[in-house]
Amino acid sequence: MTVESDEQDGATLLRPLAGGHPHGRSTVDIARAMADGDRHHRRVRLVGSAGAGATVVLVVVAGWTIAGNSPQKPAPAATRGSTSPSTSPTVAAAGCTVQQLATPEGEGVRAIVSGGDPTGKYLVGRTYPGGRPSTVVWENLRPRKVPMQGEDPSLDGATSTGVFIGSSYTGTDKLTAWVYKDGGFLKLAGTDAVASAINEREVIVGSVQGRPAMWASPTAQPTMLPLPAGKGWTGSASGVDDDGTIVGTLQNGEFKEGQAYAWRPDGTLTKLAQPTVKGKPAMSYRTGSVRGGWVIGWASYDEPNRGPRWIAAPRWNLRTGTVDSTDGFFTTINAQGRIAGQLTVIAPDRTTVPLPLPSGLDAKSAMVTTEAISDDGTTVAGYINDRQGKLDDQPIAVVWKCGS
Repeated sequence: MTVESDEQDGATLLRPLAGGHPHGRSTVDIARAMADGDRHHRRVRLVGSAGAGATVVLVVVAGWTIAGNSPQKPAPAATRGSTSPSTSPTVAAAGCTVQQLATPEGEGVRAIVSGGDPTGKYLVGRTYPGGRPSTVVWENLRPRKVPMQGEDPSLDGATSTGVFIGSSYTGTDKLTAWVYKDGGFLKLAGTDAVASAINEREVIVGSVQGRPAMWASPTAQPTMLPLPAGKGWTGSASGVDDDGTIVGTLQNGEFKEGQAYAWRPDGTLTKLAQPTVKGKPAMSYRTGSVRGGWVIGWASYDEPNRGPRWIAAPRWNLRTGTVDSTDGFFTTINAQGRIAGQLTVIAPDRTTVPLPLPSGLDAKSAMVTTEAISDDGTTVAGYINDRQGKLDDQPIAVVWKCGS
């Protein structure tokens, strides 16, 4: 397989971003980095792909071979420890409509969605008044400014009661974790801290000084989560379920690119099952969010002597201990185990629901990033860039409304 020359140029441009962040969230949100153009934005999830222009698009970014946002059928699941249908997925009858999210009055259309609550009532993200990022919340699709202190502010999680978490740079390249509650921001305890996720009980998880951490409440001191035996472990928690289960990624000298773990409510640390990529055991794999006992993540596999890595999206079932994988980026999950990404929602039984593009855009040039899906599956949100300039090189925030 070959890579288009313009995609190679994009890879060269983005390669410096892949060095990672020392606080555990070491992958790059490529689509958001392109949207923002901010030097600091290294802490967010790997959720985008950079490129289109072919039926199956391959983009090399920092040595990864990534499936693009083409409207292709996802590959059948490669499942460990359970059985899954090996036939092509069934397309669900329930359709989706798409609309662009409004931005606050007086601001331009440039905006991204970076998370949402389980009901779909609240979406969080940012807009760009004067060209600089500023945090915003959409409540029932209506935008509201909630400006966070610091440079490169980002909201990354929400509860159904309107509590939001995020992080920004407030010192010399140091991160501060924040929680928005009762009309204002409160700084979370801890130096060089990242807030990655919050559950309905207002338990917050992330990292403090490069180690996974949990805040039992917005005013609590951080609790450092246990690490495996041995020296040199670092990492971050990326998600917390309502029962208290926490998921995250840990790395050390042997596993430099990370492996996925779960902390059970009793504090027990469990390594998650190794997923497959293109039918082969993943060499590195990380967690994203967790909801209702389901975990979404990403995994990579090196092609021996070929350089690039294949990328896939593992979906763990914490109740059974099993995992299945889908080629490409699927970056958010709901309590039903439905994953969203690449213009598709895929249920655990492989039933799919297509996500349409706004009028005038096509899948060959649009770069679509999904960041939120409600528990009932009726609300999916994210943002879109377009390589052909139809959006004036600005990302737009969008929401899909789907049948249940």
